[in-house]
Parts: sequence; C-alpha cells; structure tokens
Amino acid sequence: MSQAARRSPQTARRHLESLNPFSYTNSRLPRGPHSLSREQVAANQRMRIGMAMLETIGEKGYVASTVSEVVARAGVSRKAFYQHFTGKEECFLATYDVIVEEGRRRVARTFSEAREGSNRTETAIRALFMAAIENRDALRLAITEITAVGPAGIERRETAITAYGQLIRDSLAPEMGGPQSGAMSDTTMRAVVGGLNRVLVVCLQSGRGAKPLELVPDLARWATAYHPLPKSLQASIAERSRGTRAQGAPWGGRSPGGRAPGTLSPRVPVDRRRTAHGASRGFVVHNQRERILDAVTNLTAANGYGALTVEDIASEAAISLQAFYEHFESKEDAFLVAYELGHTRGLDIVERAVATAPDWRTGVRDGIFSLTEYLASEPAFAQLALLGTTVATPRAIKLSDRGVSAYAQLLAPGFEEVPKSKRPPAIAIDAIAGGLHEIFLHYAAHGRLHELPEITPDATYIALAPFVGPQEAARVAATPVNF
Repeated sequence: MSQAARRSPQTARRHLESLNPFSYTNSRLPRGPHSLSREQVAANQRMRIGMAMLETIGEKGYVASTVSEVVARAGVSRKAFYQHFTGKEECFLATYDVIVEEGRRRVARTFSEAREGSNRTETAIRALFMAAIENRDALRLAITEITAVGPAGIERRETAITAYGQLIRDSLAPEMGGPQSGAMSDTTMRAVVGGLNRVLVVCLQSGRGAKPLELVPDLARWATAYHPLPKSLQASIAERSRGTRAQGAPWGGRSPGGRAPGTLSPRVPVDRRRTAHGASRGFVVHNQRERILDAVTNLTAANGYGALTVEDIASEAAISLQAFYEHFESKEDAFLVAYELGHTRGLDIVERAVATAPDWRTGVRDGIFSLTEYLASEPAFAQLALLGTTVATPRAIKLSDRGVSAYAQLLAPGFEEVPKSKRPPAIAIDAIAGGLHEIFLHYAAHGRLHELPEITPDATYIALAPFVGPQEAARVAATPVNF
C-alpha cells in the first residue's frame, strides 16, 4: 500500500493547512538548483494542487473535473499529485475543509470584534459575504459542488451550514434578550443560511441582481424578522421533536402524487415485443420516452448524475441505444427534460393551491403544504431536483435557479399585504425561496423526504414572518390545512 493510500483524511487536511484561498497566488518553484528544503517543495506543491482543484471545479464542476486537468493547472507531475492525495475526492475534500474553516474563522473573528451596540447580525453577514466575494470559486465549491462527493461531502456541508447558522443565531441573541429568549429554531437557522447562500450565488454567478455588500443591511433586516420565535410555534417544534403531533394535525395525510419522472418502478419487466407490435407508433414513442425519463430520474436519484450513462439509461428503460438517440441528443438533454416535466407538474399543483385559497396568507401555507406533499410522494424526482441539478451541468444549474425563482414569485403579492412602511426588503422573496430550498435539500440529503409535509408549520412561518410578523405568521402556520 502506498504512503498516500495509508494517509487518513485528517492527515490529508493538514497537508493543506498552509493554503490561504483568499490571498493565494500560483507561484511556481524556481527552475534548476535552489535552496528550498524538501518540506518547502512539498508545501508549495500541495498549495498549487489545492488551488488548481478549486479553480478547475469553479470552471467545470466536480463531476467534469479530472486529475489530469488539476495536474496540468498546478504544474506538477501526476506522481507528485498521488504523493499527496489518493485521488480527486481526497484532494477536493481537503481543499474544502481548509476553505470552509478559513471562512468560518474570518466570520467568527469579525463578529467577536464587533463593537457593543453595533448591528452584530449585519456584521456577521457582511463578513460572510466579503469572504465569498474574494474567492468566487470557493463559494461554488462550498455551497453546491460538495454534494457531488456523496455522503462524505453532504456531511461536511451539513456541518458548515450548522456552524454558520450558529454564528447568525448568536448575533441575534443580544438583540433579543439573550440566547434563551425566543431562540431561532434549527430549521429557521438553516433557512437563514440557505437564503444568504442563494443571494450570494445569484449575485456573484448569475450576472444579475445588486452587488452583494449593498444588500447586507436588507438581509440583516430580513434575518431579524424571525425573532422572537412565538411560544405557540416553539411548542409545535417540541412536539415534533418528541415524535408526537397535535390532535387533528393534517400533516402527511394526503398525497397529490402525479406523473413526475421516476414514478414508475425501474424494475417492472418490460415486454419489448408487446410494445413494438400491436401498438400504434404514437403509443410506442410516448411509452419509450416515459421509460427513458423514468430511468434517468431513478438512476440519478440512486447514484448521482456523475455516474449516469446513456448505456445504463437504455438498459434501465429496456430500449436500444438507437431508440434513446431517437428521443434525446444526450444524457444531459434527457436529464433536463426530466427536471422540466417534474418541476412544471409541481409548480402547477402549488399555483392551484395558492389560487384557490381564501386569502394570500392561507394560500402560502396551502402552497407549501402541496409542494412538500408532492416532493414526498415523488422521491426520485425530488432527489434529482434538489441534489442532482446542483452539480450536474451549467445548464442544469441555471434551470434549477429559474425553478426556485418561479416559486419565489408566489410570495410577491405579500408586498401588498402590509403597509409600505412595514414591507420587507425586495430581496426577501429570493432569500425566503433559498431558505426553503435549503430545508428541502436537507431532508433529501438525509433520506427523509417522506417527512417533509410535517415541516409545513415551520416553512409557513419562514415564508410569512418577514411580511406579517412572527405572531401572525405562527398563527397561520398552526392552522390546519383544509382541502
């Protein structure tokens, strides 16, 4: 076994401790004889490899990145790469650990140095944004690409979300009378971090929206809208944590189902002769297309987009490769169609629930309930939409961003619900949508999609509190859904 193969992840992480991703310059070693020690040469190589990994992922994403590209960008040999890391995954995780820890330290240090009486929430958010602005590749790696690694990446992402969320929660405590006074729930804390992350990504990577630092005061105002947490909602959260529900609570009682891709069982035997003979051409085409989209969705949910191949799709759908290419140009093409169909179905269900509600506040709650039930009843599509699209391809990422924005616009009528002087900042709807998406992603990552309908009260509170205040949002959230 090689030295690299014997090295633990903790040792690999230490190998990048000299890396400062916020002030790095890709300095090459001098050619010819030099006075650098072996340790200095190794440290320089590790730094260059780590930053090359970061830059490559920033451009192409984790799935499409290769060791060959990292080596070429770093200016080291493959042998040197494998002296430091066992492979792409270990290098990526070690780089991620250093970047996230450095960012967390910067935010924590800035927060601890904030003056008494200052807006500490704004200070914490500003520090987070400044760290992200200084290295945009690190932002993509830390927020989205880390999930492509699988369980090890998801675990790291969860830890980072919790750490940043705790800083935000601590920043609110002095303003709300101490840490025990209506403390932010874990779900709301995750939503706040998710909302901040979405705003950062939209501003820095999509080329639209205001500059991030200009939005910090508005985002601080949005984050503080959730405090103090009403006692009625605290009681509901406590009941759920004990595995109990209030009498008559409707969460999880109805399943809208649907025909989202991935609904059909991937293991139902298919008689090729029966679908090829005795059926109209239109039926055969439609049936093949549905099976392809089901196969794409189920395979992505099971193994991730990176492992998806056209050959596997054809085998799963019980069709030939020729038949696949009669319907789609590539696996990406099929993947994007599967997402579009499932998203359109879900948005239609939510829009119908909002439109038939007696008022906007109730409509938001009913829409959230419908969305959580839809995702719970379509777990394969939910996995594809929440986890698969974030690391698949640039086109998939843009499509996912537009999908989240479509749901965000359902909150826009809320600006007319309250007097102008009490309206939340315009960025609130993007932040809320990002927060809810983060919560749903959390449940998908932990295999708990079936529990999503039960968080309808929390999600309703997150959506409404910035518009109508904590007490009214909690009242609407606690009212049973009746449709």
